Amino acid sequence: MGDGRLHVGFVLPSLHGGGAERHTLHLAQWLIERGHRADLVIPCFAGDYLAAIPRGVRLYRGRLPHTDRTFLREVQRSGAAVTALGVNPFAVAWIGLVLGRKHPGVRVRRKRSLHASVHILNRYLSEARPHVLVSALPSADAAAVCAAELADRGVPVVVTVHNAPADYPPEWLAASRTLYPLADAVVAVSRGVAESMHRSLAVDAERVRTIYVGVSAGRIRRLAEAEVAHPWFAAGEPPVVLSVGRESPQKDYPTLVEAFGRARREADARLVILGKFSAPYRARLKSLARGHGVEEDLGFVDFDENPYRYMRRAGLLALSSRWEGLPAVILEALACGTPVVSTDAPYGPREILGRWGDLPPVGDAPALARALVATLRGARPAEEALRSRAADFSLEKAADAYVALFEKLARGRAR
Repeated sequence: MGDGRLHVGFVLPSLHGGGAERHTLHLAQWLIERGHRADLVIPCFAGDYLAAIPRGVRLYRGRLPHTDRTFLREVQRSGAAVTALGVNPFAVAWIGLVLGRKHPGVRVRRKRSLHASVHILNRYLSEARPHVLVSALPSADAAAVCAAELADRGVPVVVTVHNAPADYPPEWLAASRTLYPLADAVVAVSRGVAESMHRSLAVDAERVRTIYVGVSAGRIRRLAEAEVAHPWFAAGEPPVVLSVGRESPQKDYPTLVEAFGRARREADARLVILGKFSAPYRARLKSLARGHGVEEDLGFVDFDENPYRYMRRAGLLALSSRWEGLPAVILEALACGTPVVSTDAPYGPREILGRWGDLPPVGDAPALARALVATLRGARPAEEALRSRAADFSLEKAADAYVALFEKLARGRAR
């Protein structure tokens, strides 16, 4: 760091469309734009994000059989440089033996996949020598901590936690209890997540800090100006209740469909769910909508890297989650000036919304319906107030906090 430039290696399991992945890509972009170096290490090279890959980032992937070749070709066609790191099966087996002795409590179903990721990261650390290694999502967190440990902790590791550990699958909760205390720093994306970590994991409180997810309001507003072809978003059509997410029990779409069915009896509106959903899951939600008499008012939009153009034209954004960390989708909607109705999911929505949006209880369809109706009828803050609230969670504030942390850890390790 003699020239003041940071070199940060970010680790993600893949580039599939999730909030943790999007936030990591935006943070990497911010660092590059300010003269730092950012690498992305993606052991399983597959995903949905293409346009969001930062210009100037150095991509590293594992040379694995389950690489998405179509996605790889699209990334290469975009001009991004991709370095393939070979995988030695004997080295992977050796890593498995070593980690089995060191951490017998880490028992995940896809152990070989974890060991391969550790091997890939070891090769990356040896070749690139970053100042800091930053991970997001449990499998990447585990691989980053183990890789740094096997490399004699030559590089500090920052684990970023985007959901409360108590909500992790049991295998990853057990693994996190063993491995998170070994990280040099653990970043929680909300105060609620930080408190959950203190209760669920034996992590030294001095190593845990809260850095809110940040959004670039200017970038969002520019992208929100793009056209939308879907006829329901045209001027003069009934307002759209928009939900942006993925197929997961966490998002609790059945409750949202029921709530919309109840709300539709009192307010003219349509429901659009945007994201990557399987045909059987869509059929299931359509069936639920049919039972509530709103099948014709429920539509789907495939995953779109620019959901903001839909947010700007929606009547409101609805989030029906059972749990969250700090849902960036709420901040993105506020940046578009779009009102939000979210369940009071632990954790995050309450820390963002407060007086800026309704927070019905988790799983309570009648309460969610009442909140939808009230917001559709105009019980909402002014558009500028919503934009101003989003500015409280700017990407610049988040990135400045990360840079301060990275510099502190890198200087401490250099001594």
